Amino acid sequence: MQDDSRIEIILSTIKNIEDSNLSVREYFDQNIVPFTRPQYYIYRKTLRKSGEEGLHDKRAAGNNTKLTQRIKDYITPIVIENRSISSSQLQSKIQNQFDIKISLSNLNNFRASISLTRLPPPPKKECEQQKSGGGEILTALSFFTHIINIYTQTIIERMNEVRESPLFKQNENIPQDNQDYRQQGKFTREYNQLKSVRENRFKSIDDKILTKNLSTMNIFTMSEKTIFRYNLALLCLPLVTSNGKSSRVNRVKGNDLAFLCGQNYKDASLERYLRELKYLKISDKLIAATAKFWQDFWQNEFGDETYLVCYYIDGNTRPLWSSNRCYKGKVTMLGRVMNCLENVFIHDGKGHPLYFQTFHGHADLGKHALGMLTKLTRLLDSPEAHASVKRILVFDGGGNGVKTLRAFDESDEYYLTILDDNQVKERKIKHIWPETEYKYGTASLVDCQIELRDSSEKDYIHECRAVIVKWANGKRSVLITDIPRELLDASEVTKRYFDRWPQQEKQFRDAKSGVNIHRIVGYGMKIEKYDQMDEKHGKLCETITNLNLKLKKLLMKIEAIEEQLAPLYSKERKLRERSKIEDGKRVLKEVDSIELQECEKQINKYLRQQKKIENEHKDDFKRLKMCLKEERRIRDKDKVYRIDTELDQIMTCFKMSFINLCSLFLTKCMGHEKYELLTLFESIFQLEGTAFVGSKKKVIELEMNPKEPELMRKLNKGLCVLNEMDVHDMNGRAVKFKV
Repeated sequence: MQDDSRIEIILSTIKNIEDSNLSVREYFDQNIVPFTRPQYYIYRKTLRKSGEEGLHDKRAAGNNTKLTQRIKDYITPIVIENRSISSSQLQSKIQNQFDIKISLSNLNNFRASISLTRLPPPPKKECEQQKSGGGEILTALSFFTHIINIYTQTIIERMNEVRESPLFKQNENIPQDNQDYRQQGKFTREYNQLKSVRENRFKSIDDKILTKNLSTMNIFTMSEKTIFRYNLALLCLPLVTSNGKSSRVNRVKGNDLAFLCGQNYKDASLERYLRELKYLKISDKLIAATAKFWQDFWQNEFGDETYLVCYYIDGNTRPLWSSNRCYKGKVTMLGRVMNCLENVFIHDGKGHPLYFQTFHGHADLGKHALGMLTKLTRLLDSPEAHASVKRILVFDGGGNGVKTLRAFDESDEYYLTILDDNQVKERKIKHIWPETEYKYGTASLVDCQIELRDSSEKDYIHECRAVIVKWANGKRSVLITDIPRELLDASEVTKRYFDRWPQQEKQFRDAKSGVNIHRIVGYGMKIEKYDQMDEKHGKLCETITNLNLKLKKLLMKIEAIEEQLAPLYSKERKLRERSKIEDGKRVLKEVDSIELQECEKQINKYLRQQKKIENEHKDDFKRLKMCLKEERRIRDKDKVYRIDTELDQIMTCFKMSFINLCSLFLTKCMGHEKYELLTLFESIFQLEGTAFVGSKKKVIELEMNPKEPELMRKLNKGLCVLNEMDVHDMNGRAVKFKV
């Protein structure tokens, strides 16, 4: 009560002071006030901040405490709702809400005073329900094949190599660049706009790594399980993005990563991981590990190789949109010659992609085919075990050059390709065998020998076996090979070549668009001297010099004529400027018109003299003009940018494994069904579902699509097969599916 009367006196006095016409100082001088003038200002400030509540005398409540009644009222319902919440969690909530940090002992004492001490959390449910989807079919197959384990171990081995490298230890003391433009380790807008940063952004990884402090990379602090999850996320990118790029992971579909790989990564996390893989320069090791794994896997899946095994080789040209001059080639899907990269893939006889190499500009399939097959063969565990196996390399007409065919003369491998129409002439064919019927189609076959000349060595004649295929519709194809007739007759040779379309080319065409292999993921550039163009420019300059010497006198005459033409051109221009064009005719004064006609006669006279001089050495002048035009075109093109494909090759490895896993699903689970990759995406992988996760088992129930009952029936059978494969996820839980 005394406190209430005290507050009333304070409030009434403050009101009287405010209502009076006197200043505060005058009021205090002329009246008796129960408190001092400084105390008046303190009361005013307290009222503005805390209202009347702030005027209460708190000395009776003990020392001043941060745990006000307002905070107590905030804590009580939170603790009542969740008795298992810890005091440290409460401390964080209070700090976020009131910007006040209260000690844990105070919080514990308050909870004890209101009988709301912490209770142990309730036991976890044996089965937790989570969102899921059809994409878990692919992750289950990756767990079954252990392909992610292969990638993880390859990366860890490379990390250990880098740790022991001289460059790692040499760059440990390199400080961060431009620290003033960073905020808590993040790249600010100002930092990204620095000239040094912008110039360094697209440099080759070989240049960047020299000044990179590798010890600061986050990947060196990651556990094996974390690297495994990141690799699984990269494998699943085609499922959660429309273009296979990590930059699209923040879109709605990207949230599926939460159940696909156990962590809902943002695009910045995946891009940082990819950048660090790039600095490890691991692409070559990943390519080799991927090729060896899938080579062994498919051999174990389909049994040992037969005596003759086909490998299909195919190129994939991808446009490179850059304003800088890079190596060029013809991009078929755009129909233009432009900056590009070309991947050359080797597929097994069933069309599974096993191995690839990336080339700048146009890749000569024939030139690189044999070398790539040799590298692939070396990846086998025991080459001597496969010594009795003969391999046939099948490629299209892009590799039918004689220079390529000659390379197989000293090899144990066989080739099979097709000739273009302009390469086939009847007089080159000899040793013609009797015509036979094609066993696997409506065509007649003629086995023979054919002579081909090497365009780079005209006197060299290459002789090889040819099979002329005369189709029932009147068309004709000519296949060439070095396979002996004792091993394969004409029908078997023809079948092995034309199986290329259904077995490999059609499947891979659909798969490339599905996983966006035709897109370049990311690149850096390194300028280098273009020797071929430099040599060409030097030859042109030499030719121009020789022609100028040869035509020196005639060129001097032409130059004299051009000096006489110069004032006439100027006079003609002035006369034309005086005229007007009306209804397609020139309107000019009579005097000016006569003068213009005379000027034109003089010009034509000199031009005829010039033409007469040029006709005396017509071919030389024509060649000189062509050389001058070509020299202007290729001038300053002796430098070219070489594209750094490290990041692109890393992503291509994951995309290749994605294609192989889809093939495994169709082959092993769906009973060799033939579906395009786009169909798998739209009809199976995008199915929604629910996962019931326990400590030892994970059951995924997929929702059936009522519009495709036949496909759902086949999928149900396929999932039954998948359930029998005894798949376990990264946490050791058994994975089962239901529809």
